[in-house]
Amino acid sequence: MATMTTIDVREPQSVLSTRQTVPIADLTRAQGASLHELWRFLRERGLSPSGPPFVRYHTFGDVETDVEVGVPVGDAVTGAGRISSGELPGGRAITTVHLGAHDRLGDAYDRLQARLAMHGRAAGPGWEVYEWIDLTREPDPSSWPAPADWRTQLVQPIT
Repeated sequence: MATMTTIDVREPQSVLSTRQTVPIADLTRAQGASLHELWRFLRERGLSPSGPPFVRYHTFGDVETDVEVGVPVGDAVTGAGRISSGELPGGRAITTVHLGAHDRLGDAYDRLQARLAMHGRAAGPGWEVYEWIDLTREPDPSSWPAPADWRTQLVQPIT
């Protein structure tokens, strides 16, 4: 279920992330592997995330997707290996929240796109914030709430 969409102004956010092109069929596995990699990176350096993880689709094709999986950090942190430091952009954005399993996430995207058509143009790829995942602990799907209780924030930067 999607909630109302809002337009707000966001501050830039320092992040650590991985980015790769993966077949759609491998997307869930690749995201899980990236979440574990980010958790280990933070733990080994004694760092804590400043918020829940995100997934940003730079392109999404019929066969494969260019996907970034990341986590916000309080200050800029230098990445290593496959983990890069970067930033989620600040500025105007349309935001909506989807409550529940991801099999209905498309409804939230439809609502976001309708608002986008009325109030601006996309300014780069949007992202999903997975509010039910806590990377201060090892990511373990068996400890996550039931999918019906998931809370996913969709963010689309606009001009």
